[in-house]
Amino acid sequence: MGHSADRLATRFGVSRADQDAYAVRSHKNAASAHEQGLYDDEIIAAHGTTKENNVKADSNVEKLATLKPAFIKPHGTITPATSSPLTDGASAVSGIGAIVQHTYA
Repeated sequence: MGHSADRLATRFGVSRADQDAYAVRSHKNAASAHEQGLYDDEIIAAHGTTKENNVKADSNVEKLATLKPAFIKPHGTITPATSSPLTDGASAVSGIGAIVQHTYA
């Protein structure tokens, strides 16, 4: 997913600065929605909490600008802050599932 996002950002001229600004706005909006209780009916408690660990309310463009590219190095624009950890996790589960299936089939 990250490689595809990097290629699409290049093709459509989406700058690193634009991606960082969008990520900051997204995190701040999500944090605000949580504070307002807008997600209360959407999230099921896990281990006694409904707090999401992917929402970074203290994000800012200065912090994000210090991150290195995560996929296409050294010139990519997608970083850990602009890439969803949920798709990374899904990829890992899918890959492990394939290995387990191949090993124990």
